[in-house]
Amino acid sequence: MYLLGLDVGTTGCKSVIFSVDGSIVSSAYEEYVLYHKRPEWSELNPEEVWQAVVSAIKRSIRNAEINSRAIEAISVSVLGEAFIPIDDYGKFLRWSMTTFDARAEKQVKWWETHFNPQKMYEITGQPLTSSMPIYTLQKIQWIRENEPQIYKKTWKFLCWEDYVNFRLCGKPVTDRSIATRTMMYDIKSKRWSKEILEIANIDEDLLPEVELSGTPIGEVTETASQETGLSEGTLVVTGGHDQACGALGAGVIDEGPAMDATGTVECIAVAQRRPVLTQSLRAGGFAVHCYVTDDLYYTFGFNPCGGVILRWFRDNFAEKERELAQNAGTSVYDILIEMASESPLGSLSLFLLPYFEGSGTPIFNRKARGAIIGLTLAHKKKDIIRGILEGLTYELRNNIEAIEKNGIAISELRAIGGGAKSSFWLQLKADVTGKMVVAPNVTEAAALGAAILAGVGSGAFRNVEDGVKNVYKVRALYRPNKEIACQYEKYYQLYKKIYWALREIFEELNEINV
Repeated sequence: MYLLGLDVGTTGCKSVIFSVDGSIVSSAYEEYVLYHKRPEWSELNPEEVWQAVVSAIKRSIRNAEINSRAIEAISVSVLGEAFIPIDDYGKFLRWSMTTFDARAEKQVKWWETHFNPQKMYEITGQPLTSSMPIYTLQKIQWIRENEPQIYKKTWKFLCWEDYVNFRLCGKPVTDRSIATRTMMYDIKSKRWSKEILEIANIDEDLLPEVELSGTPIGEVTETASQETGLSEGTLVVTGGHDQACGALGAGVIDEGPAMDATGTVECIAVAQRRPVLTQSLRAGGFAVHCYVTDDLYYTFGFNPCGGVILRWFRDNFAEKERELAQNAGTSVYDILIEMASESPLGSLSLFLLPYFEGSGTPIFNRKARGAIIGLTLAHKKKDIIRGILEGLTYELRNNIEAIEKNGIAISELRAIGGGAKSSFWLQLKADVTGKMVVAPNVTEAAALGAAILAGVGSGAFRNVEDGVKNVYKVRALYRPNKEIACQYEKYYQLYKKIYWALREIFEELNEINV
């Protein structure tokens, strides 16, 4: 018996086939284009994404060298907020607006002036602010105001989980964690919010059915079987938001441990038995969601530019290192991080502010910019690379402190994503944050989380806890070095002052660009 976890992201999707003990049998990845027809627009072509999904599933089955009938169930982990309007025939009516598509700023401002932001937070768990116009609710309103013919033809507005489920089994069903990301879902009553929908004048019939993650909703149809290579009748099970699935894949099933996912974006997520919906968390941009288990919620913080800053450095300043990596058959990131390890603690008093695409939590200011402070002629490339890693890690600690100030304890960090491959960086995170860092023995945590949910739905696991018990394993532990942590304290306290010293300059920079 095998379980398939499908992870659909912003720029690519991965199909991973797991055995029931969590071992990867095979995987396949396909990329697609993120389109920017205007500077503030960010869209995906649904057919391109679906064809990538089809190709990834086919290749993963072929690579596994198994009969597709041995795959018991499939579940999907997806990006949040992005959605697709479809008509009565199931055809998409326009491209999918993704998270950082900012066209609905006007609609968000309307809500800010006509609805109490704290009340919105207490109902939906999502922070209402025009500085981050990311949610599905206001983008649906934008379509109604700017593309009325599309709105009139729409049968359902589907997020990517519901859309993939619909293409697989003919049923447009989502889960609670994805429903939460729309800003239309009541996280306490666990149903679409009648109050929000009434004010928005959106008919609930336009939205998908919502089920608990791990619920079987149908079987792969004959058409989907012919497209994907999955056997007709394979069970389709509700999955979840990629961050929730990633946390589940990292074994987060109770309060205490926090997932730290370092990819393009760095995300931190921690579970709670009751939702914490303070004004302080809302102001910091922290979203609170229904989790993929029935009895938990999770708080989610993020830095929009995590590993992407290393990629920026690689693409612009590491031509020599790229050539070395190619000749040696190794990763250029391994070379860059090895260089960083040769720089002294504190990078010779160099600081990087990692707000290259604005700041995420807890500053939550799209107008913020990246900055490198403290450069001298003594600095070398290795110091700048270490400064990048330290700046990203200071920002991680900034998020941890903001969460803990609101009474949410974090006992340890469970590191996943590309950044979790570096022992040097994981030890740096332990030393700067003062938290033990656990590296789970998993490379595809979001897909693994989806596979656990597929196992729950198919009966391979009794429940989510049983699934985690079967698949979660620890690869390595990194404990804080007290002496080094003490040295980092003065650097971190200085780092926290940089944004506030530059805030007015950021405002002026944005005015210049208008």
